[in-house]
Amino acid sequence: MKVSILYSHLTELGGAENVILTELKLLRRNDHQVKCYFSYVDEHLTQKSENPHHFIETYLSLPIQSELVNILLSVPFAPFSANMFKGSDVLICHGCGPAVWMGFISKKINGTKYLSYIHSPPRFLYLSTQQRKLWRFNRTRTFIYAFNNMCWPLFKTLDYQSVTNSDGILANSIFTARRVKAIYGVRPKVCYPSIDTNTFRPQEETKTKEIRSKFGWPLILSTGRIVAIKRWEWLIKTMSYIIKTYPHVTLAITGKISKENMKYIQQLVQTAKSLGVHKNVKWLGFQSTDDLVKLYNAADVYAYSAPLEDFGLGPVEAMSCGTPAVVWNDGAGPCETVIDGKTGFKADPYDLGDFAEKVMKTIDLDKRTLRDFAPGYVNQNFSSQKHLEILEGELKKL
Repeated sequence: MKVSILYSHLTELGGAENVILTELKLLRRNDHQVKCYFSYVDEHLTQKSENPHHFIETYLSLPIQSELVNILLSVPFAPFSANMFKGSDVLICHGCGPAVWMGFISKKINGTKYLSYIHSPPRFLYLSTQQRKLWRFNRTRTFIYAFNNMCWPLFKTLDYQSVTNSDGILANSIFTARRVKAIYGVRPKVCYPSIDTNTFRPQEETKTKEIRSKFGWPLILSTGRIVAIKRWEWLIKTMSYIIKTYPHVTLAITGKISKENMKYIQQLVQTAKSLGVHKNVKWLGFQSTDDLVKLYNAADVYAYSAPLEDFGLGPVEAMSCGTPAVVWNDGAGPCETVIDGKTGFKADPYDLGDFAEKVMKTIDLDKRTLRDFAPGYVNQNFSSQKHLEILEGELKKL
């Protein structure tokens, strides 16, 4: 089968981007002809990543490549770009916005069927005003946020038409599926993002001993994009509770540090200083997959303070390595992945004191029992093979 996978842009390797590039590899491994297409591609990123970037192209060729311009123009230019997909058997359109709109236009012009994979309904359309303000953490998102305030009815109509005309719809969690049903009136099939359980797995203590020696005990790990909508300040504030019981505790935070999030990180550092926990917080920056696996294995607990997260890869990767996770019990994606009292704990939303209590309670869990159970649980429910099985099943129906 000839498959084209579409997304709006490739400028970072977050949750959605990893799902897309993993699908590329999985489908090609099963003898499908697959390429990924984005309106804008950061070539520096693809060259530095471990992904097969020679199967990545842009579907919008402009004299000057710009993330903001390419994303915005990809919508009106969709009829001109649709010719690129004329020979495809099916399009897999990730996210909501340019990619799904491209699928809709390609179907109208070429008759090509398209499958929409929704990671989240467009945040600039459907989040609360406060959440949308937190979402606009860079220049592109700020412009889209402002443009949406002027053209909200148009954006909402384009989005609705794109999703409801899909030949199949997948959602990355039950939480997302419920929101899709409420907004679009359609019921998607849940297809959880895949975890490479051959990579994210328990390691011998000898392999993590060096990392453990760099930090205090206990070691709390958190990973992901360091942006305001993830509410990292909540995690910093929980340290003021934990330090009373564990004065040598370390909170290790991984994630890209750049000009875009430097101001926010400085605010977090100031928060840590004001609470007297700055010496206990370590900013590790971007980490390779190999180093992440070692950190997951070395950690005593994985803490994930992002509210209303659509899925959340971090807790599942941690559990796949045999490390328990603490998440909010707010009905969102992580609630579907963490088994309370068995692979971690769910804290009352958004009670920082209870979150801290759950982190400390998690430290006391029997790690040997957890390592016997959690990796198998992740492999059964969130593995690459499980994702591919559902994805190919939907493709065969089209």
